[in-house]
Parts: sequence; structure tokens; C-alpha cells
Amino acid sequence: MKGIRRRIGIIFFALLLLPAVCGAESGQPKLNTVNKALAYVAQEQPQELDLGQVRMSPQDLWKIREKMPENSVLHFSTQWGGTVITDKDEAVNLNSAKGGVSAEALDKLVQLLPGVKRIDVSKHRQLSVDAMAPLLEKYPQVTFVWYVLLNRRHSLISDNTAYSSFNEPMEKAKLTSEQLDRLKYAPGIKALDLGHNKITSLDFLKYFPDIEFLILGDNDISDIEVLGTLKHLKYLEMFSVPITDISPLANCTELLDLNLSYCNGVTDLSPLDGLTTLERFWGNHMDGVSDEQKTKFIETHPQTKAVFYGNPATSAGWRDHDRFQHYRWCLHAHTWIPFDQALPK
Repeated sequence: MKGIRRRIGIIFFALLLLPAVCGAESGQPKLNTVNKALAYVAQEQPQELDLGQVRMSPQDLWKIREKMPENSVLHFSTQWGGTVITDKDEAVNLNSAKGGVSAEALDKLVQLLPGVKRIDVSKHRQLSVDAMAPLLEKYPQVTFVWYVLLNRRHSLISDNTAYSSFNEPMEKAKLTSEQLDRLKYAPGIKALDLGHNKITSLDFLKYFPDIEFLILGDNDISDIEVLGTLKHLKYLEMFSVPITDISPLANCTELLDLNLSYCNGVTDLSPLDGLTTLERFWGNHMDGVSDEQKTKFIETHPQTKAVFYGNPATSAGWRDHDRFQHYRWCLHAHTWIPFDQALPK
């Protein structure tokens, strides 16, 4: 048994030395420092260079690469901040990299990895929107997973597909429409809970035409035209907002749940007449809607559970429904799972 282990150890050690041996046979010296590699490149001008295993940062490797001839190839395996990176990598996780990661280093790294498709730096909070935005524009073929700061209290990761601010009514660090424009850096979002914030414009929703779940309650919203572009919206909670015109909702033909409680400025419910998929409608304290209109709504939507009287906006079991509990799980997990799919156990 000891002999077998010894032979295995010898073979393993030999494999580790193989790149160096091959380099020696081809006449290439061991290039384990930047200066040695630069001197070799200056003299030999190789079309292909294999550094083997080195400990160099992306900036150091790029110094070597940019001195090589045009269209030449640089091979390497390096440990950067404790993370192993090779020129063959398609996905790189730098979250364990010690000492932080700079935008400059990321820029050089992408140029060194011709096949890279995804780079995860989501635990490096020092990478600001100002630092990352140029990289996203420069390398659209690469998915960067990074920490997006919305304001001093609220943030998300760029690959999140569900997000909630989880605000209470007395929240001090409320999100504004301008801050929410940064949600565009999480393009896969399908569910948003933005209740109890300081939203005045819904322009940021133009980035999410396929969104399915949306909570906008208790915001200063008056124009909801953009909601008419959300063709796959299934759940909309928009109580206590100063809207008067709900006609854009006529285009939301997949709506299942709609809560407009305390929208006192609304006087006409007829734009909802064509929503045949609607299963639940809550309109508590819609004081601008007459009793006749409420009766007509119930007659027009026999398949819909309609609640017009109650206190508060989510009374009478609005949030007891299985659909809300499903979406609630998604918001806590930051992960969207369509309602017709089972949640993980």
C-alpha cells in the first residue's frame, strides 16, 4: 500500500512539473516574475507564450500581454488573492479574493480571458455604480454579478430576480425614483416590492417589461401609463396612491390580483371591464367610486372576488392567499419562481 501511495505521489509531482519541463525542452526559461517575462517577450516576441503557474495580478499579466505581438496568445494559471484563475476560464468567482477587487483589475482580467462569460464579485462592496457602469458597456458579452447599492440602507445583487425593500410605513431611508433607476443593473427582475417609499415616477419599470409581481402601495404616484406596457403582470398591489386614471391597466390582461384600496381619486372602474383573468380585486375606501359602479363591477366580473369594504387596505384576507405567500418566499430568497411552479422544499 505504501508503495502504491509513493508511486501516485511521484506521478502527481511529475504532472505538476510538466509545464516547466516542456518549457525547458523548448528552450523557454522559467518566467515566474514580471520582469523575467517582459525581458523574454522583448527578445523573442513569441506568438504564443505559456507562463505556467505564476502568482501575478491581472495588471501584471496585462503588462506582459500588451508587449507581445498583435494577435498573439498568452496562457497562464495564477493565484490572485487566493483565487485560482486560468486563461481558459469561462466563469470566475472572485468573492474569496483577499484585498478587494478594483474596476481596473476587472478590466484587465476580461481582456486576458478570451472565453469568459461570467465574473462574480458580488461580495466586494467597494465596486460602485460609477466604477461598474463603464465595464458593463465595454463588455456586454460578460455577465458581471455585483453588489448594487440603491441608497444607504437598500441594495441588491445584480443577478437577483426578485427584490423587496421590506419597508415599514415609518422607514426613514425611503427609496426615490432616481435611486430606483439603478434597478436596471439587475435586468432579470421579475418581482418587486416597493411599498412605503418616495416614488413619484415609474419610469424605472421600462427596464422590466416581463415583470409579474409588483407592490407600489403608499407612494406618491400619479401617472401609471408605464403599467400598460407590463403585459405579463399578474399581481399588482397599489393602494394609497394619488392616481385618478387607471386606463393603462386595461392592457394588463394577465392580472390575477389587483388591490387599489384607498385610491380615492379614481372615479371610473370601467377600464378593468376586459380583465377576464382577474380572480381578486380589493377596492376598500375607493371613495370616488359610486355604489352603482361597485355593483356593476361585481356583475361584470362574476369570476372575481371583489372586496369594497374593509379596513385596512389588506383586510379580508388579501395577504392570506397562497399566491401572496408564494411571492413572499421569492422576495425573501431574492429569486423568482413562477406561480405555476412549486417552491423548493
